[in-house]
Amino acid sequence: MKTLPLAPPATRAAPRHHRRCECDRDTLQTPWKAQMCQILHTRDQEAARALLDDFLLENEAEIARVIRRAQRIAHLDYRDKDTALSYFGQALMKMVDTRWRAKTGTGTSQVFNYSRNLPVILEQETRYFVREDRRRGLLDGTAGVPGDSAHDRKAKALARSRQLFEREHSRTPADEELVEFHNARMRATRKDPVRQSVLVTAEDLRSLTAVPLQDPNLTSEPRLVSEDTPDLGLPERQQRLDAVIAECERKDEERRLARRRALKREPVQMATVARIYLADHAQGDLATRQEIIDKLDVTERASQREVGSHLKEIMTLLRTAFWSYGLS
Repeated sequence: MKTLPLAPPATRAAPRHHRRCECDRDTLQTPWKAQMCQILHTRDQEAARALLDDFLLENEAEIARVIRRAQRIAHLDYRDKDTALSYFGQALMKMVDTRWRAKTGTGTSQVFNYSRNLPVILEQETRYFVREDRRRGLLDGTAGVPGDSAHDRKAKALARSRQLFEREHSRTPADEELVEFHNARMRATRKDPVRQSVLVTAEDLRSLTAVPLQDPNLTSEPRLVSEDTPDLGLPERQQRLDAVIAECERKDEERRLARRRALKREPVQMATVARIYLADHAQGDLATRQEIIDKLDVTERASQREVGSHLKEIMTLLRTAFWSYGLS
């Protein structure tokens, strides 16, 4: 019996940018860029919606990986795929409607034109929406836990202190040692650790339990009552951080214009490094150099050195932006 040769599988044509594309040439081949360029330049809303549906279907596997990373980092229930997908959709629509689309008419904004790692950007936005809902008590039943946002911020910093103590002393700390070590670290690294609600006592090492507000015994047990301490300085710090990122984007553009010959590798953008480094600053957590390298998925030594160089420059910009904090 003769075996018929199988026809080769149909290969999917690489997506092309829109004919009115304004994207930076160094970003043309980056993930999802061409499809998003087509969507943003399409004037007809029905056609744009159809292109967006095609984008979600064609990149289903890649989007699933982005969602799984966001689930893991944001501590979402890994079994609840629908919630994570909903947050991803919310992040995608926000970026398309308010950040990547031109302010007037159709087309793309400068933010989109120079963006190169859209999956990482969308992952960060997804985690942002998760954090906001968790802070407002709209996720995971946290509405029943008084002071949940301050508690989450404090718990994350405390877990990091425990990790550093164990690494330094090669043993598990006692409660009193952990409290002393953590508070000393917070006072050394934070401008106002009291206002940021990151100092702890021995009682904070116990797990927090949700108590329904309708519980009639709540009024007779004053220890169950606690108040959240908002981070009053966050909006001001965010403005300064946005200015630092804008300066990073300006320096990236200066480097691009000053480059006399094309690089054999894709350069690491300073603004991208800054966004990843500062992604969780509101929780008091800054990404390490290795975490940034893992996020960017850079394997070449030159690119890894470039990440370190950008980090040093970003730290200089941050010191300049926040120098007035040392005078208050």
